[in-house]
Amino acid sequence: MTSLLASLETYLQQKHPRFITGFREARAIDPRRFEALAEMFLGWAAEILGEETIPTIVEGFVRFTSDVNWAQARYEAEGHYAKRSFKEVYDTHYSCKPVMRSYLWGVYLANFLWPHHLELSLFYHDRFLRRIAAARDLVEIAPGCGGWGIWTLQQIPSACLRGFDISEASVEIARALGRAAGVSQRCRYELRDALDLGQLEEDCADAVICCFLVEHLEEPAKVFSVVKHLLRPHGYACVTGALTAAQVDHIYEFRRESELVRMAEAHGLRAVETASFNPPRVLKGGRRIPRSMALILRHDGEP
Repeated sequence: MTSLLASLETYLQQKHPRFITGFREARAIDPRRFEALAEMFLGWAAEILGEETIPTIVEGFVRFTSDVNWAQARYEAEGHYAKRSFKEVYDTHYSCKPVMRSYLWGVYLANFLWPHHLELSLFYHDRFLRRIAAARDLVEIAPGCGGWGIWTLQQIPSACLRGFDISEASVEIARALGRAAGVSQRCRYELRDALDLGQLEEDCADAVICCFLVEHLEEPAKVFSVVKHLLRPHGYACVTGALTAAQVDHIYEFRRESELVRMAEAHGLRAVETASFNPPRVLKGGRRIPRSMALILRHDGEP
């Protein structure tokens, strides 16, 4: 185990021992690949945050995960997500840098510290990246911290990426991670509403990445329209979404995996592969299982 990962585990044990079970569940899925992914993500973060890396990102993760657990319990009790409008979330989160920085570092660690998100990350690597190995032009819609896009650039040296996010904190962290990973000359991040990307040139991307955006919107179908607009014929997209999974900024409630597939198909995209993952532990007596779904979509050239 690397010194950074060992420090993270020690910090959790000392400061937040109730989170160590999740850490061990994630590592047990595939110890070698867990450590490799963690080492990569923690190394990038350390280039930015220095000595404050572990406290900063772990406290963000603990706060984020605790908020998710609280939101899920409220969702079970009330039967709907707490937030109803994008504007409400934008005002309280996306436009507030201190809130977003903590939130984004929490999401960043969840890529490998949540067991079902580690499975999702490995699916992305194993099933999507192999399909786009020859890609040159990538677009990442709402990259958040930018982890997946930067990981992609390291795997595909010929590719360049444009990322667009509505949060200034997201753009700043993604740019910093690009520099930390040594790929800043191949990635460009802009402050822009993802739903405005239909104004970009058509058929401009060999591949599109869109990680956990659809459930944050009042009209998620527009995302698939944007993906279709950007993708070149025979290009691939990876879109992920949350189902019956509450979070402080989730608005649209997907209940079934088929809803996402049908939404993609309605906008001219073919689902060539899907996977759905859920956490190993859920609320006792809960009626709604929180799931994270990935769709690998193909633009088959139809207008």
